[in-house]
Amino acid sequence: MEWIRTSSYPRWAVVNFLILTILGILLRWMHLASVPGVNYMFLLHAHSHFAFAGWVFLAIVILIAGTFSSDKTSTRAFKRIFILTLIASFGMLISFFLQGYKAVSISFSSLFIFISYYAAYIILKNNSVKEAFNPISGALIKASLVFLCLSSLGPFTLGPLAAAGLKANPLYQNSIYFYLHFQMNGWMLLAVLALLANTYLKNMSFKKGERLWLHLFIGSTIPLFFIFTLWSNPPLWIGITGFAGAAVNFVSWVKLLSAVKHRGVTTPLFVRLALLAVTLKIFFQILVCIPAVGFWVFSSRYIIIGYIHLLTLGCIMPLILDQFRVSGFFKQSPYLNYINNGFIGLVIIYLCFLFIQPVLSILHIAVPFYEYLLLISSLLFVLPAIGYFRFLHK
Repeated sequence: MEWIRTSSYPRWAVVNFLILTILGILLRWMHLASVPGVNYMFLLHAHSHFAFAGWVFLAIVILIAGTFSSDKTSTRAFKRIFILTLIASFGMLISFFLQGYKAVSISFSSLFIFISYYAAYIILKNNSVKEAFNPISGALIKASLVFLCLSSLGPFTLGPLAAAGLKANPLYQNSIYFYLHFQMNGWMLLAVLALLANTYLKNMSFKKGERLWLHLFIGSTIPLFFIFTLWSNPPLWIGITGFAGAAVNFVSWVKLLSAVKHRGVTTPLFVRLALLAVTLKIFFQILVCIPAVGFWVFSSRYIIIGYIHLLTLGCIMPLILDQFRVSGFFKQSPYLNYINNGFIGLVIIYLCFLFIQPVLSILHIAVPFYEYLLLISSLLFVLPAIGYFRFLHK
């Protein structure tokens, strides 16, 4: 859709990315000093909800819409989705920041869930996906939208669990993990991989055995959820199911990478590093299934934060930004490569800082000025965020 390239919606998405960067800096600062009038947990909820809706969801749906043929009905539908998403995103940002989980913020987050249902319906209806995506990316995009809708079961169970006095029960925390898992490992990751496949595997189709690995990779997302419940010491069968999901996820991913490599597909360094991050993320999930490792991981806040940022900053965001380039949202310039390299370099540094302290703590070693290092590295993310904004077409 040419109208998207000339619209303000890609600009809004990148502006939201810049806002997220500033919120991230404020969160890091609050590890060192309090900010008068700012509640850390309120800010954290505002940051995460705005990230999911105002940046990742908006950006991915913009990219999906850009692959569809232009007609009045779909154009009106996508404009409605974009406007409602911006309303819900900024509504969540402001209300969570001011009051945390209250009636207003819950209303805006519920609105966003219904927007996601509507977006899934618009994208999946008729033969739009079949016409716009090749078979590989089509399978991924359909699954991602199913997981997007499925993830909403997590938030919808929180109210009844709280009303039943089960906030301290593992089911309550696992409902939150259910939402996070199917949002990030289901909707976000599979959607950006679909967009990637539609660009770089445009005229490629998988053989029967390779299609099986693709479906196993997608399907393993479901049992993979159980590894995020291991913190609560669940029954043995849950641990076995989670390990099986993680193992199938890893093997099928390696098989898919091998199938693509044998066809001589070339991608930019920016994309290859994102795919390496996906591989590391998937391997990490197997390690979590080892009891001693799992106990250590779930007892370390920085390891959990590191995993989330490996997935979001290392895997999902580079692929979104590359698709913005491919879709023509950014001006063509060699300097854009410098911004990409700077961004991925900062991601590597930031992730190393997040993971190194928990690892060194095993040896009872503390990293000097650790929180200051995290703050400085998060401050530097403003530079590529501003760079991406300046390279947007006006």
